[in-house]
Amino acid sequence: MKSARTILAASLTTLMVVLGAGQAQAEILNYTVLRDGKAIGGHAVIIDQNSTETRVRIETDITVKVLFVNAYTFKHTSQELWMNGRLQSITSTTQDDGTDKKLVARTEEGRLTVDSVVKGQERRQHADAATLPASLWNPATVQQNALLNTLDGEVMNIAVEDLGNENVDVSGAPLSARHYAITGDLTRELWFDDAGRLVRMRFPDKTNTEIIYALN
Repeated sequence: MKSARTILAASLTTLMVVLGAGQAQAEILNYTVLRDGKAIGGHAVIIDQNSTETRVRIETDITVKVLFVNAYTFKHTSQELWMNGRLQSITSTTQDDGTDKKLVARTEEGRLTVDSVVKGQERRQHADAATLPASLWNPATVQQNALLNTLDGEVMNIAVEDLGNENVDVSGAPLSARHYAITGDLTRELWFDDAGRLVRMRFPDKTNTEIIYALN
């Protein structure tokens, strides 16, 4: 049986070919997702950018097994559209351990209108148009005090601490990256390299076990 990482890698290869046809090839950032040091899946960020428009696709496929039985699964796909550095829309579908979630957010009348469906319950919310999504690939994330939850549309209030430069392992080699800690309604540690790429993310899961997204 193919692993989640193998399936995700194959789908991204196909997507890269499609995006590369007739235009500059999109940047694809592939991450291995680790739980307590063991690989449990993959995460990918595909950034397709031209002079004014940026399209970002995010795919996550995670399975936690206990005694060869699936104890937790998480599958998430989202698409973001940016114009001149400002978010225009985001759509996402998520299967969070059996709970289906959908989200559609768009900029209209100077604010974000966010429609979400969680467990069959529909909800409409609004946020400031400058609110960034909590997809976390964007280095501007660490300059914010609120982020949009890309699963259910909630606005999460946060604080960010700059912890300075550190060396992190990327594909077996040390790489200098800036370390940030996010606290508040979202708990994450992020490392961005000098090119603005997210090279590592760390956070505790619901059981307080360490989860790491490590750039390949």
